[in-house]
Amino acid sequence: RLSCSRTKPLSLAFGSGFYMIFRKYTKKDKNSVNDIFHLYWDDPEFIDELNIELEKADFWVAEENEQIVGVASTRPASEHLGDSKSLELYIIASRIKGRGVGSALLQYVEKQIPGMYKHLVLYSPETHKSSWGFYERNGFESGGIINDPEDGYPGMLWKKAL
Repeated sequence: RLSCSRTKPLSLAFGSGFYMIFRKYTKKDKNSVNDIFHLYWDDPEFIDELNIELEKADFWVAEENEQIVGVASTRPASEHLGDSKSLELYIIASRIKGRGVGSALLQYVEKQIPGMYKHLVLYSPETHKSSWGFYERNGFESGGIINDPEDGYPGMLWKKAL
């Protein structure tokens, strides 16, 4: 896991009187986080991989009314995504779309990243093109189409300076 010096929960007010709390993932969040995973992915092998990563990578959650509404994760970038100064945004997913949960969670996560990292990178498969606008709106730039070295699926490489 990364050593993040700023891991205090953060509470933010959004329009229409709703508040969210952003904090580190804990084991008690596992079922709620898995519910969100299943909204986006139906491949059992990938869900298993995500559950293994829950124990290894850094995960954060967004809560509203004591319910997990978003999850994000970072891990050191693999070689095909970047160099030693790149951190991979491994997962970002929200139970609620269009209310800014994902963007707010991403901003919170970016503030947790140690200063040794200069870029946030990610791979998004072509099957998830619908998420590409989210990355553009949040300051990521396209690095072009690459093939995932594990499964060969083509997808977009995204990169954002920190």
